Amino acid sequence: MRIINTDGRLGLLAGGGYLDVETASDGTFDADPQAVYERWDSFREWARDIVATARIDEIRPVINERLQAPVPRPRQVFAIGVNYRDHAAEAGIDLPLEPMVFTKFPSAITGPFDTIELPSGAVDFEAENWSPSSAAPPIRFPNRPPGPTSPG
Repeated sequence: MRIINTDGRLGLLAGGGYLDVETASDGTFDADPQAVYERWDSFREWARDIVATARIDEIRPVINERLQAPVPRPRQVFAIGVNYRDHAAEAGIDLPLEPMVFTKFPSAITGPFDTIELPSGAVDFEAENWSPSSAAPPIRFPNRPPGPTSPG
């Protein structure tokens, strides 16, 4: 199951396009992409069934330029520093023994095609791009035993 936010409306990818969730659910789920997270379990159950039974005339085309952040108003944003080997190598540092967790402002979240304006002059910045299909495999932290609370 993959969700999208297109023009501020929650969509569910299906059949080479997407279903508008509010329309396909007859209003059971709101069009607001943020609202679905409060009802995630029931949404997942509904989504599994609807994708399998969606009619072709219900599927709309995905227009990339209309895509927005799938979590438009996150309460919190956590990030993991030095989260892959190439990043550590380019920074000239060893992989950390424990994950380096830090927070970011929710305003750091943007859609995949949004313009990010930078101030004039020299700018030191780093951008991250994450989606389930582009996620790098997790790194293993050498001094942590594998388990439910560790990444490896």
